[in-house]
Amino acid sequence: MVTLQQNFSSMEETVRTLLQNQDPLEGPTVDPLDLMKAYKDKLLEEMWKQQDSLEGPTATETPASPEAGDGSEDSSTLLERLRALEAENSALSVENDNQRKQYEHCLDEVANQVVQALLTQKDLKEECVKLRTRVFDLEQQNRILSVLLQQR
Repeated sequence: MVTLQQNFSSMEETVRTLLQNQDPLEGPTVDPLDLMKAYKDKLLEEMWKQQDSLEGPTATETPASPEAGDGSEDSSTLLERLRALEAENSALSVENDNQRKQYEHCLDEVANQVVQALLTQKDLKEECVKLRTRVFDLEQQNRILSVLLQQR
């Protein structure tokens, strides 16, 4: 049972480390939910194996055996920790989804602003071309008028 608790603590620490070192903009390379499910399945499998191995010898013992009580307390403690970790994982998953939605919203806003800036730039370029053409036409008219005035 002690080994099982050590394994569980090790897995718990590994998951926390992975979640802390994860780049929030990059997104998870491995879904934390899948990782937690795999750890949970492995832990439950080990717990059932150990419980089966404990039930064999304890079937002949009296139910008041202190060893059987300790195993039950350890199992309930582990199950309680497992439930707490599942709740924490669920909360982290919800938080991750909320952050992802917030990042997507911000990205959409930035993309819209870039599109607006490009459209404004295009409109300004077109207006500049029209103004240059107008200036060229007016200069040409000025030259013609100047020549006409000099001829009189």
